[in-house]
Amino acid sequence: MDLFPTLCDVGGVAKEEWLQGRSMMSLVRGESAEIRERLTGEVTFHAAYEPQRTVRSKRWADVRRFGTRRTPVLPKCDDGPGKSLWLDHGRESHRLEEEALYDLAFDPLESHNVLAQNPGVAAHWRGVLEQWMKETDDPPLRGDVPPPPGVRVDDADGINPREKPVQYD
Repeated sequence: MDLFPTLCDVGGVAKEEWLQGRSMMSLVRGESAEIRERLTGEVTFHAAYEPQRTVRSKRWADVRRFGTRRTPVLPKCDDGPGKSLWLDHGRESHRLEEEALYDLAFDPLESHNVLAQNPGVAAHWRGVLEQWMKETDDPPLRGDVPPPPGVRVDDADGINPREKPVQYD
């Protein structure tokens, strides 16, 4: 998101008002250590339909899942020893929370959801994420997001990416 505005600055090209990214030239020139206090991220389809949104700062990461799926999408991970280990230990039935809050100072690998222990922090980041979604008119706010016509995606209930994909018309 920030690469295009940076290239505009390098090339001396005016940036459009609607552009969301920020130039990284102040970082390149050593004028600042960072260009934003938080990052947002989104995925709707990654191998299969799996809508998620996140906002993160240096300290906190808030992750929200949309739709009804609460188990991992296994086809997004190629077959191999790691995936076999996961499957041997019940990864396909592992429950994913609708929302998770991670304290990155103590849990940089985002493995322990501290949402219940930090309701004020959770409410703050939930609000930041919702505001960003409203500002960008994010489709999950209106419900399930259909794939574009003709797109093929993996079956979310499948095991590996070599299985027959789902065709959407």
